[in-house]
Amino acid sequence: MGQVKERMFEEEYNADLIDFLKELIEREEIKDVALGISKQVIDKGVDSMSEKQKNVIESVVDYYTKNIKCERCLNGNVSTLTDYIFIKDNSHGLCSMCDYDREQLMKE
Repeated sequence: MGQVKERMFEEEYNADLIDFLKELIEREEIKDVALGISKQVIDKGVDSMSEKQKNVIESVVDYYTKNIKCERCLNGNVSTLTDYIFIKDNSHGLCSMCDYDREQLMKE
């Protein structure tokens, strides 16, 4: 993969991570050390973290990515970190794409 494309993916992931952390803070689902690091990431960017801080944030992300699964696609349709929050909140345990499909089937 070219450097430009690689940087694009990295920037996209960083923006997604910041949105994810903002949502977790708003919902009060993140506490203690992870809360402080999350606020730092939001204010100063992902590159401001030390390796130890990255490990803390990675553990928060890992919790969601490993423990929250769309019951229909098993996260095949999940493209952003905030999709995991949608799945967690969805009463049917579905990602947004699968939930949309479910709604369309119910209309038929």
